[in-house]
Amino acid sequence: MGNESEEGEITLLTAGENLRLRPIRLPDDIAAAVPWYQDPEVLFYSEGGELADPYDAARIETMYQYLTERAEVYMIEVLEENGWIPIGDVSLFHDCGVPIVIGNPAYRSRGIGKRVMRRVVERAKELGRDSVTTNGVYVFNDRSRRMFESLGFAEIEKFRDDDGNECCRYRLELDRV
Repeated sequence: MGNESEEGEITLLTAGENLRLRPIRLPDDIAAAVPWYQDPEVLFYSEGGELADPYDAARIETMYQYLTERAEVYMIEVLEENGWIPIGDVSLFHDCGVPIVIGNPAYRSRGIGKRVMRRVVERAKELGRDSVTTNGVYVFNDRSRRMFESLGFAEIEKFRDDDGNECCRYRLELDRV
């Protein structure tokens, strides 16, 4: 599970022979993300349960620009017969947060998110972090909560977001892993 580029840059992360986290390339990766951020299920779990407006390419570009200023942002890719295909994204914030989206529905509920998060935790260790903390997981998002808990993340706080949705914040202390 190594880094495959020069020190100091966001690196390609492998998570097994058929799964990798590739540093995002803007604007090239925006087109792949458009269907994900128009998917009602993705919007439901990422925007707080409200029927959110689908993201267009401009909004996705703005989101990724925001993220790249504050985090290491990766496209989640799987190896298929005809090469690597993007299926989602994940970010490791410099301070707090690890948002993950498995955007392609064909790859949901297959353990990929858990494999990705294991690799993100390893990356945090490589960076010398003491812990990894989520920015907030909606209480109704049982799949994400179970995934974080199964990886050893502990709930440290419940709070309401700006829209009044109940959220949980999780933390994984890396010296215990």
